[in-house]
Amino acid sequence: MTIFGRYLSRQFFGPFFFGLGLFAVIVFLVDVFDKINRLAASEASGILIVEYLALTIPYWSVRIIPMATLLATLFTVNGFVRSGEYVAVQASGFEPTRFFRPILGFAAVISLFAFTAQETVLPAAFSRAQALWREAIHPEWKWDVFYDAVLTPGPTQFLSASVFHVREGHIQRAILDDYSNNILSRQIDAKNARWDGAIGRWVFEDGVIKNFDQAGALQSMESFDRLESDLMASPRMIVPTKKKPDEMSILEAHTEAKRLRSLGRSAREVLTAMHQKIAYPLTNIILCLMGIPIALRLRHSPPPVAFAAALVVSFVYLWCIEFSWYLGKSGRVAPLLAAWFPNVSFGAGAAYLYKRID
Repeated sequence: MTIFGRYLSRQFFGPFFFGLGLFAVIVFLVDVFDKINRLAASEASGILIVEYLALTIPYWSVRIIPMATLLATLFTVNGFVRSGEYVAVQASGFEPTRFFRPILGFAAVISLFAFTAQETVLPAAFSRAQALWREAIHPEWKWDVFYDAVLTPGPTQFLSASVFHVREGHIQRAILDDYSNNILSRQIDAKNARWDGAIGRWVFEDGVIKNFDQAGALQSMESFDRLESDLMASPRMIVPTKKKPDEMSILEAHTEAKRLRSLGRSAREVLTAMHQKIAYPLTNIILCLMGIPIALRLRHSPPPVAFAAALVVSFVYLWCIEFSWYLGKSGRVAPLLAAWFPNVSFGAGAAYLYKRID
C-alpha cells in the first residue's frame, strides 16, 4: 500500500469502526426493547439470557456493516474537501477518480470480511441464539399451535397432525406411518391422539390400524376406540422446528432448497435467501461508490448532515432489500431477480454518479 493509501486508511477506518459500533448498539437496543416483555417474563436464567443477547450481536453487526461503510465514505471525503486537502491533491496532478480508488479498495476488503463472517460466525451464532430462544427463553411448546404439520418422532416414523396443541399434548386427526425398508408397514389413523404422561406414551382414540405386507399391499385392518401406541416421544420432543435462512451458509441453503424441491415443496424463501447471501456483501462497495459523489455535493455541510445522509440512504437501500426479499419469498418475483435487483438498480445509479465526478 502506498503512503497515500495508508493515510487514507487512517481517515477511513476511524469513522467506519465508530459507525459500526454505534449502529450495532442502536439496532441491538431496538431488538432488545422489542423483546423486553418476553425476556422479563422468561423463566430462563440470567446467564442464558445474556448468552442469547451476546449471540445476536454478530447478526446485527453484519447487517449494519454497509451503513458503517457509507458513513466512513461520507466522513472521509467530506473531511478532505472541507480541509482543502482534496483541492491540494488535485493540484498535485491526481485525477479525482484515482484519488478515490483506495476508498473503494477498503470497501472491497470490508465486503470480503462481511462475506466470510456471514458464512462462518453468523450462522453458528444465530443458530445457537435461535435455539436458546425456542427452547429456554420463549419455549415454543408452551405457546405454539401447529396446523397441518408433519412430525418425525423417529427415523422411520412420520406423524401427520391436522392440529397439534403442544402444551396440552393433543393432536386432532393424527396419522402415524411406520416404514420398514422405505415401505409403509403400518398406519394408525385416529380422530385424536393424546399424550399420557403417566405411561409415557401417545394414546390414539377412535381410529383404525392398518397393516401392510412387504410389497406395501394392505394386509389387515382393525378399528379401535383406544390404542396405547409404542410412540414414546413426548410433545416437546416432536415440535417441528424450521431452520431459518440466517442459520445457514450458502452451501446449506442450496442443499435445503434441493431437499424441499425433492419433497415437492416450495423453495422460494430459501433460494431468495441464498442469492441474497451472495449479493449482500457487495452492498458495501455500492454504497461506497454512491457515497463519494454524495459527499462531494455535501462539501460545505457539517458532519451531522453527512451522518443523516448515511442514515437515509442506508435505510432506503435496506428497505429495498427487505421488500425484494418478500417479493421473492411470495413468488411474485424470481428469487435471483429479487436478490439482485437492489444491487443492480442502486449500483447503476452509483456508477452514473461516480462517472460524473469532476
